Amino acid sequence: MVARYGSEVDLLDDWQRIHRARLRRRTDDVVCGDLVFLEPTQAAVTRRAKRHNQLSRRDGTHRLRTIAANIDRVWIVIAPQPEVPRFLVDRFLTGIVNLPARPALLVNKWDCIDPQRPSTFDALLENYRCLDLELLHVSAHTGYGLDRLRTAARGSSNILVGQSGVGKSSLIQSLLPREELRIGELGHSGEGRHTTTTARWYESEGGAWIDSPGVRDFTPEIGSATELARGFSDLAAHAGQCRFRDCTHQAEPGCAVRAAVANGELPARRLEAWHELLQEIVAGARVRPGDRGTR
Repeated sequence: MVARYGSEVDLLDDWQRIHRARLRRRTDDVVCGDLVFLEPTQAAVTRRAKRHNQLSRRDGTHRLRTIAANIDRVWIVIAPQPEVPRFLVDRFLTGIVNLPARPALLVNKWDCIDPQRPSTFDALLENYRCLDLELLHVSAHTGYGLDRLRTAARGSSNILVGQSGVGKSSLIQSLLPREELRIGELGHSGEGRHTTTTARWYESEGGAWIDSPGVRDFTPEIGSATELARGFSDLAAHAGQCRFRDCTHQAEPGCAVRAAVANGELPARRLEAWHELLQEIVAGARVRPGDRGTR
């Protein structure tokens, strides 16, 4: 499925033709990226195929919203402006590895960064250099790095996620110049405006791109701290040396994770992100007793 507009959807067939169809009540759960079956005489979706994964988030009312399905790689797009919300990247990483899908970090607006003047944005990136995480620098404005991005994305279904204003739609427009995307500008506050209102699938040579609506926060759909730990492989590498198997890395004696932070082996910000997400899981009563470690 290419995109959804309420009770109607755009579908792409094997000959690259777009069809507008309606949803029946029993097929109301389809999202961008789903493989669906069409009744052509009635232009109606009859059913969808089983998904191999789906990217979901909790909205402001804590209802689960599925953004897209059948994703191979998720590119977390950040930029010097607007400012990256606290722990947004960590939250995305945790949700992505539990899909499962391959996460990658994509720094857009690279032409706006002065390499001779270290900034808070540079410090932010340092938190993720210890991860086995692909990191690309690009510029939708100048075209810098787009060839490397095309090569890295080839053969996969790729989705761009991130806050409004980081240039997700601009990147897809630059990658696929024949498409016509709505591009928004930053507001006077420096925050992005929500131009993309629904996730949309774009076919490309050897793969596909999904443009997704911008977010200001992201609550990953995870059910236990074991799942949480998958998003913190850097902490987990030290957690095996903690004195207690169910160490939460807060105040327990003999915590190897806190020791690694104190020694400069782990970024303090990553441990802070772990604590915040762990508290949310505990508050939601979704963790079994004794299932709070990073192993």
